[in-house]
Amino acid sequence: MRITDINRSRVATAMVRGYFHSFFSGQIDALSPDKKKLEPREYKQLLVNNFDNLSSQFVSVLFPVLIRLNYDDFDKVTTDMKRRHFSSSTSSKLLLRYACGSKELYDLVTAEYQKNVFALMEGHLLTKEEFFASCPSLQADDTVPVSLAIRSVVRVQMQAYVTGVTSAQASTNDLRQATIYRLMLSGMESLLHDSPILLEEENLEMMFRKASLNSENFERLMDEMTMAYTELVRSEEHTSELQSHS
Repeated sequence: MRITDINRSRVATAMVRGYFHSFFSGQIDALSPDKKKLEPREYKQLLVNNFDNLSSQFVSVLFPVLIRLNYDDFDKVTTDMKRRHFSSSTSSKLLLRYACGSKELYDLVTAEYQKNVFALMEGHLLTKEEFFASCPSLQADDTVPVSLAIRSVVRVQMQAYVTGVTSAQASTNDLRQATIYRLMLSGMESLLHDSPILLEEENLEMMFRKASLNSENFERLMDEMTMAYTELVRSEEHTSELQSHS
């Protein structure tokens, strides 16, 4: 099956769900590495522990990805942001509104954010069934290339996972490959499918190919995962180098 373009709204909803699953998976890997799934009260406690910084961290991760999703000329965006006097003190709400590019997409993203928070308040991460029950269709007049859509979801999930791990302030900041693979499979399911799919094949590559729909998307996903991981490692090394000289 070949999809060349995807509804912009679908991409945004997949990014939001991907953020929450990735961030809290990072928290779990850092704080409870031996657990595959938490009890409802533990999910609720994680939400409480992170609530004060949750919205700012969410915007911090999604902002650059939404900018590249919704604007074609990055230099023009940079100039416009300077004209508007955006700075580190600019509110998360204003930054998110700008990055979304339209009130309609901003309203959708904030509604999806609230939906994911409410799920955590009930003691679980938003399930795939809950996601597909109300997510935008794949097809629409307002679309983006599937390559950009895949890149956007991968970047949000990878950065959100790392943010979850590091913000837990645990004794280890190790990134778990098995968790990353699970998140990427879930992200492609949310992005490219109309309903939940079964991913029970023993072969990991076949699972990724099924979630990706076709070889072109599969290759794109593999490339984006590799690039995102490499950039994160370089960033981590740069941070460590700066700290060692401070």
